[in-house]
Amino acid sequence: MPERYATLFGVTGTYCHPEADEEAYGALRRLAGRANDAPMALFKEELRRALTHPEEVPEEALYREVQYGDGGAAEFLRRLWRDLYPEEPTPTPEKR
Repeated sequence: MPERYATLFGVTGTYCHPEADEEAYGALRRLAGRANDAPMALFKEELRRALTHPEEVPEEALYREVQYGDGGAAEFLRRLWRDLYPEEPTPTPEKR
């Protein structure tokens, strides 16, 4: 697991893995909505960075953690953002 995204990988591996059930994903949604929760703030920051800098995300490592069926890491991460933070615009890759 890449150090830069340790929290992102830890949270998604726990709550988004295929062996996690709908109840676990619901728990993640509730956690994401908590104000002043330091670990979830770090998760959100890492998720935002992964969306704005997708080239930094090791796709194979993320797939091993989550086994998403979205077609790719970027699609999975965008869906995750929309599910967890529906009131906020989805971050987009920065132009270089």
